[in-house]
Amino acid sequence: MLRTLLSLLAGFLAGAFASLCLAQDDAVVVTATRFADSKRDLPVGITVITADDIRKSASSNLGDILAQFGLLQVRDLAGTQNQQLDLRGFGITGDQNTLVLLDGLRISENELESAQLSSIPIDSIERIEIVRGSGTVQYGSGATGGTINIITRRPAPGQTRGQALGRFGGYGTHEARAAFDRAGETFGGGIAASYEDTDGYRANSRYRQSNVAGRLDATLPNGRLYLKVMADEQRARLPGRLTEAQIAADPRQTVTPDDWREREGSQVVVGGAHQFGRHEASADLSYRTKHSRFAAVSLFGAFEGNTNVDQWLFTPRAKFAYDALGRTHDLIVGMDFEGWDYGSASTFAGAPSAQLTSEQQNAAFYAQTNFWLAPRTRAVLAGRKQHLSQRLSLQFPPSDERTGSDNLEAYEAALRQGFGGGWSGYAKYGKSFRVATFDENACFFPPCGNALLKPQTGLGSELGLEYESGRWRGRASAYQIDLENEIYFSPLIPPFGQNINLSPTRRRGLELEGLVRATPTVDLRAGLALLDAKFRSGVYGGVDVSGKNVPLVPKALVTAGASWTFAPRSRFNTNLRYVGEQYFDNDQANTFGRQVPAYTLVDMKLEHRFLPRWEAALEVRNLFDKQYFSYGAVDPANPTSYTALPAPQRAVYASLAWRLD
Repeated sequence: MLRTLLSLLAGFLAGAFASLCLAQDDAVVVTATRFADSKRDLPVGITVITADDIRKSASSNLGDILAQFGLLQVRDLAGTQNQQLDLRGFGITGDQNTLVLLDGLRISENELESAQLSSIPIDSIERIEIVRGSGTVQYGSGATGGTINIITRRPAPGQTRGQALGRFGGYGTHEARAAFDRAGETFGGGIAASYEDTDGYRANSRYRQSNVAGRLDATLPNGRLYLKVMADEQRARLPGRLTEAQIAADPRQTVTPDDWREREGSQVVVGGAHQFGRHEASADLSYRTKHSRFAAVSLFGAFEGNTNVDQWLFTPRAKFAYDALGRTHDLIVGMDFEGWDYGSASTFAGAPSAQLTSEQQNAAFYAQTNFWLAPRTRAVLAGRKQHLSQRLSLQFPPSDERTGSDNLEAYEAALRQGFGGGWSGYAKYGKSFRVATFDENACFFPPCGNALLKPQTGLGSELGLEYESGRWRGRASAYQIDLENEIYFSPLIPPFGQNINLSPTRRRGLELEGLVRATPTVDLRAGLALLDAKFRSGVYGGVDVSGKNVPLVPKALVTAGASWTFAPRSRFNTNLRYVGEQYFDNDQANTFGRQVPAYTLVDMKLEHRFLPRWEAALEVRNLFDKQYFSYGAVDPANPTSYTALPAPQRAVYASLAWRLD
């Protein structure tokens, strides 16, 4: 199967890179510089997922959409709608090395928890920018693999847009979504809301999510001001992992019928931008809070916990234009200030079991200059200095406290060269860092010791080639990331495993992406990622892992899709995603003897506009009813077997939508 997919993909991409060009695409993106810039001028690999791409998907889950269009890996680690995201093969620490942003502000958690993508109303999204490779200079910790910036809708002056959608189908799913925004010459605003209720594929997997997001905008003579408010509520039952034997008997069963989790969250952002001459300044002030509760029930009693998190961000920045060598260049400077407060308390069988608190403060300064060496040659030099201070406290039992601080730095040098005829190439080299999350540091028992984990650092290099024309678009890149002190959980450390700083590790890979408008009514796209993640050295618990593969990193990812407008008001979309074999979690020694099986998923969606503003759609997820799981671990209770979370099989959905565009 993989050989066939790779052959077809290679032929498609070869055609993309051999085509003659028409007019170049010049999309504007903001993630790589934190200001609007031309995608074709930036020396980075960027994938843009548009609102229309999101509509083409047969899924309303944002993680699945990112996997279909973004050439990245997603994993279900907990049986919820918020999958783990992994750019460039980091395995179980994918979330901590892939930074998720909402309008340029981080929403990645400072815990071992996935970013809450389900809290974002999907109809509020204008586009998603995926910047591969480090974004550490611009955004700080956790961007070694890259950044995913979800950018919300903002209407242009004089524009009115609206939409409403009802969706129902497989596994008792009911979903309602609505969005409306309007802008006058001075004031504008919008609101988006959604609600989803599903019984889920497995027993005890019912899930309910409600979201609302609103914004107000004021357009000034030389700038703009805005206010954004979001709130969400989630109720989820947790079906838990099954053993290999249990999956064979009934993959839809649960052995945790009483486990559950609840979450409420909100965010407020005030920001603005001002243009003074050729220069621009902007800033955002954000406050985000969340409260979650959970219960895990066993024969010995219920383990219950609740957590409160508060985060604030202030991100002033400015872009200055300057002239040299007969051209205009720019210098970007900015500061990031972040405060993060965490508190959790838990009980077992009704008795207090632990109470933890943590605080973290970050203050950073960064600068980036983008200058033209020649009409087709653009260079980038950038650097970041950041001071981190943190405190962790265990108040019961027994009391313990740890504090620490670090001075961190990141830098990047990059070059982009235009070759003409739609072709260009880029090269970049830089240093990144990652700070341990609260959960990774929160070990207060032997043999953890009293020291906080060291910051992870990485040196990354990348070479890329791009082609863009009116009909064709293609990208090829090769990269290598060498990591020191990678923060990782090793099960080889006795007696139960431990979060540690690893000996040197390495990530290497090759990425290919292509898109073509084959005819005026047919769009085709394809992508391939070849991944290699290795422990360069290290002995843990007496086991030498030098040269071994990092678990949960597939050797290959393949995506493909087609969109066919077969009638003036009808469109057929299909998406394919292949995930190759990967070592099971907890198999750092690569001795288990088996791997997580590869799987191929095919989705389809049929859309028809039967009135000027009304659309109906039929969607099929997992068309060929594939049985699979995206996460599996060696079973500690039976080292010859594994545990996993079975993923949903085939499901059919129908939707009815009204659109005012």
